[in-house]
Amino acid sequence: MIAISRYSNSAEWVNHTYEVTVATGKVESTLSEAARARLSYITGGDPTYVQQYESAKKEVSEDLLRVRDLTRDNPVQQKNFNELEDLVNQRIALLQTSLDTRASGKPDADLQRSVSLENTKLSAGVASVITEMQKQEDILLAARKKASSSLFAAILWIFGAMLASAVVLLWIHYRLLNQELGKREDAENGARQLSVRVLELQDEERRKFSRELHDGLGQNLSVAKMVALSLVEKHPGDRNAQELIDLLERSIQETRTISYLLHPPMLDELGIASAASWYVDGFSQRSGMQISAKIADRMGRLPRPAELVLFRVLQESLTNVHRHAKSTRVDVELHVSDGKAVLRVRDYGIGIPAEKLTDFWSNGTQVGVGLSGMRERIREHGGKFEIRSSENGTELLVTIPIEFGDPMPGEVAAASGAA
Repeated sequence: MIAISRYSNSAEWVNHTYEVTVATGKVESTLSEAARARLSYITGGDPTYVQQYESAKKEVSEDLLRVRDLTRDNPVQQKNFNELEDLVNQRIALLQTSLDTRASGKPDADLQRSVSLENTKLSAGVASVITEMQKQEDILLAARKKASSSLFAAILWIFGAMLASAVVLLWIHYRLLNQELGKREDAENGARQLSVRVLELQDEERRKFSRELHDGLGQNLSVAKMVALSLVEKHPGDRNAQELIDLLERSIQETRTISYLLHPPMLDELGIASAASWYVDGFSQRSGMQISAKIADRMGRLPRPAELVLFRVLQESLTNVHRHAKSTRVDVELHVSDGKAVLRVRDYGIGIPAEKLTDFWSNGTQVGVGLSGMRERIREHGGKFEIRSSENGTELLVTIPIEFGDPMPGEVAAASGAA
């Protein structure tokens, strides 16, 4: 009876681990909703976004209480939770400061910009702690699974001489337990697919927000600049009007840059080759790195999902090189060969330690969420993701099979324009 009770508890262990994973993921998701509502209110001034922010803020508090209750009996997880709660509170306080400043009627562009930067850092910290908590749950589940298997082996040894019917019952029970553990693995696969879907939704949100910035705020700033120019014509010696024009011009440039970094319009209109060349040139200017780019000019349009995946992988790769590799030189290659799109990013920095790469290939940890997200995106499209690293630098190689079908919307528009 004791053994049976322990086996039954294994199902609760599996469910508990899944609940912790879902609860921590919900904290991160709700925080992102609050941040988006804050940004929408800052850029548009619509008070309904404040209501959305307050609702998300309240939900975050409830989600944190849920995580605290689930991890109360685990000292390691409680330590992680305390760090998570501190980061969440910092991020909420930061967002609240931004909203209060905007609501005061005296918006401070420098403050809002610093808030956005700090919010990004805190978001990365929250994601890191949540990843660590989920890793701890996976380790705990593995230990419990191992203990359960050891217990089953001991029972077989003790009752080996019992009646065949007892052995059959134990075997059936073992199969049931394995089915429960199999459900846990299925749940992990589902979570992985959900993660890919979330990334796709983020891409769609970036595209939408990019267009709103360009077509909304960008156009309003352009009109404001024209009005300011008319003031200068009427009052040529007015220095304030000239300063206003300069400020509006910088705002237009910054808005256009943010819009393009979120989702370059040329990715939809001209394809991955043009978008990649544009991004590499801009990144080289911003970072000061020397980037040698070999991007095929005539590889044509690829299916939109493949183009988007390749562009996001390029973005993440160059960002990682700039942050971690300590390399001043990077090689980028992009071409299509034998029905496959091939992207290669090579730096000449300090490389990734072998033990970190081993952990990454075995369980997807130790190298951050960026590489894990890239791997899942590429895997979802049936592609291949490789990393080779040494003390002489790191090479990332991505291969995605291309299935050409109907022409892309951008190709149709280009053909119509040519006609």
